Amino acid sequence: MLAGYAEPTPVQKRIPAVKTKVKSVEKDEIEDKEEESLIADDSGGISNYTPIRQLVFLGKLFFGRKFFVHRVSGLIYLLQYALALSLYLYDYDLFYNSPLIWTLPINGVFQTITAIYTFTFLPRNTKENGYFSDRFTMSFQFVVENSFFALILFFHWIYFHRIGYDWLQKTGLIEWTFVFFPYVVRTLWPKTRFRDSFENIKSQTPRNQVFYKFAITLTKTFYIWAKHYMGYFLNYARFLNRIDDVEVKNIYLMAIFSSFATTISIFLHTLKFRKMIGPRTSFVIYAASYLSTFYSFYQVMDIFTKSLDLVLICFVGLVINYSDAHYQHLYQGLVFGLLMDARYKVLPDLFREYIPIPLGNNHN
Repeated sequence: MLAGYAEPTPVQKRIPAVKTKVKSVEKDEIEDKEEESLIADDSGGISNYTPIRQLVFLGKLFFGRKFFVHRVSGLIYLLQYALALSLYLYDYDLFYNSPLIWTLPINGVFQTITAIYTFTFLPRNTKENGYFSDRFTMSFQFVVENSFFALILFFHWIYFHRIGYDWLQKTGLIEWTFVFFPYVVRTLWPKTRFRDSFENIKSQTPRNQVFYKFAITLTKTFYIWAKHYMGYFLNYARFLNRIDDVEVKNIYLMAIFSSFATTISIFLHTLKFRKMIGPRTSFVIYAASYLSTFYSFYQVMDIFTKSLDLVLICFVGLVINYSDAHYQHLYQGLVFGLLMDARYKVLPDLFREYIPIPLGNNHN
């Protein structure tokens, strides 16, 4: 033993380890705060990366070994979407007669299925969807729930094509289920609520809480409108054969916008949590996609003016939407009876005399 050297006690031996641990915790906390700041901030993003790093990022994003099927099918969906939008704008007839009418929405459903079996690690013990958050990722319930809306959109794409319309009329039960009772079937899926996202301020950083409250209110208002007038109303009008080819063209533009809002919006969430875009940028793009559907509505206003009976039926349904779900299902049963009679004249003449709404159709 050297002179002047004292053997450290057991306590002294542990001090460096304790200090190292404290420094490690402090470093983790600093990194967490920096990451939260980057997620919550809209400055920078992918523009801060060099072109080479951007290409590397995209390569890993779409061709990484992990979740390979979901990644590649997602890339295919983006390419399909770009092609569908281009064909629609430059050659509608080619778009209408192309396989994209079928393959794009089918891949949209496939995307949700692969997501369900891929992202099993997402949080499950939450009622909110996690989409309106700059701190947390989406919940597993939201991923599963999104498959329902992808399925509804798939029906929409097929139902407004002449081949799909003719085929679905022959199936009977499939057409009736998606036109009149989609939200009865909806009970088979988990349900997240806008209210839970609105009230859970812990899922948002202070700088974005007001922004997200506005975002949730706007999206919820649109959702109620879309459910009854993009969904029920247009399906009722199609059921009664009241929509002409020009209106179908504008409805398909609406379907293209809706495909972005339903499927590509999930990709935006991925980019947000990889810090490639900010949370506000992510939502603005998402909101722009679903608000763009109003352009199509403006183009098909004639459907509303010539179907005021259906406008009224859907408005009553919208009001009932704020009551218990059982009343909504009962009301849909009543609408089913009325519109089945308008198409097939299945009700007795005596009963029909007491129906206050003069329903009719152009069905051949």
